[in-house]
Amino acid sequence: MKIETTTFLGRKAWKLDNDEVSLIMTTGGGHIASLTLRDKPGLNPLWVPTWKSIEPWTYNPKQHKKKYGNKLLASILGHNLCLGWFGDPSDEEVKQGQGCHGEAPVARWKLIRKTTSMNRVSLTCGCRLPTAQMEFARTISAQKESNILDVTEKIKNLSKRDLPFTMCEHVTVAPPFLAKDITIFDMPATKCHTFPGKFGDPQRLKPDTSFVWPQGPGVNRTIVDMRRIAAKHKQSADFSTQLMNPRHDDAWFSAINPKQGLLLAYVWKRTDFPWLGNWEENFARKQAPWNSKSLTRGMEFSNSPFPIGLRKSVSLGRFQGQPAYRWLPAGETVTVQYSIILSPVPADTQGVHQIKRTPRGFAMDLVRSAAK
Repeated sequence: MKIETTTFLGRKAWKLDNDEVSLIMTTGGGHIASLTLRDKPGLNPLWVPTWKSIEPWTYNPKQHKKKYGNKLLASILGHNLCLGWFGDPSDEEVKQGQGCHGEAPVARWKLIRKTTSMNRVSLTCGCRLPTAQMEFARTISAQKESNILDVTEKIKNLSKRDLPFTMCEHVTVAPPFLAKDITIFDMPATKCHTFPGKFGDPQRLKPDTSFVWPQGPGVNRTIVDMRRIAAKHKQSADFSTQLMNPRHDDAWFSAINPKQGLLLAYVWKRTDFPWLGNWEENFARKQAPWNSKSLTRGMEFSNSPFPIGLRKSVSLGRFQGQPAYRWLPAGETVTVQYSIILSPVPADTQGVHQIKRTPRGFAMDLVRSAAK
């Protein structure tokens, strides 16, 4: 049961360890960069880019723009927080120096408090967002030898007016955990919709089209199994939004690599984040720093359906019967909570049917392959 300062691929970070799960979060951007089980110490399901990341405060456009494209890509890792706005800023905001997904993922985060006891460990870190006029704090806690990490995030309005905002927990997985035809994704999705315009080149999904999970509308009238990335798709770049089942209090997603025997799942309050965005980069982006070398899949639970920036989200108003943004009242604080589950699973696991909250944590209904 410990919390310590550490480094991750040369980046400053904090490490939380409850003797079952180890979590590493970077000082630069507050990225949750690594999640590992004690029994699988070398297997981190989260995205580590193919390029070497740097601290966001060391980013210099003259020196780094050609190599990285922007400050966020220069420093991004694993689970990335988008706050203030989800997606690209407006043209006018770009002129004022604002970047994709807001200030939080490129801010210098500070330690607020840490506590350890015989049975529980807790780490609180956060940052100030001067443009968004917000103060943010994230607390990660765990019971001894539990495979569940509980996260509480507080967003405080520092201004004297109500603020509209969009927010996304941008969880991205990558190889070796992410493998074509192998890694399986599940969620309690109902209404789904592909990105309302061209998202990438090439795309495996037909743009601006409604569908029912997990049968995605492929180009050329094909059906795409959204639970996996198929090996037959050599290159693709897509985004779709999935409305979480409004009949349930909790929403969740799971990702399983049965060959590695590992499951990653997140569970959250559905009213906090009504949608889950599915982002895929399958060796498609040719520009730096991607250089057609990345395979990633983002499971992005959000209070806005698409990564289109705050102005467009406010103009959209509502989507699939839900508000496309949220208000943060003047001087008030909004709190959201979610849990991270990292668990071994049998090699014949073929998915997750349901995750339910229980008094002692969560119960998972695994789908197992039929015995031969």
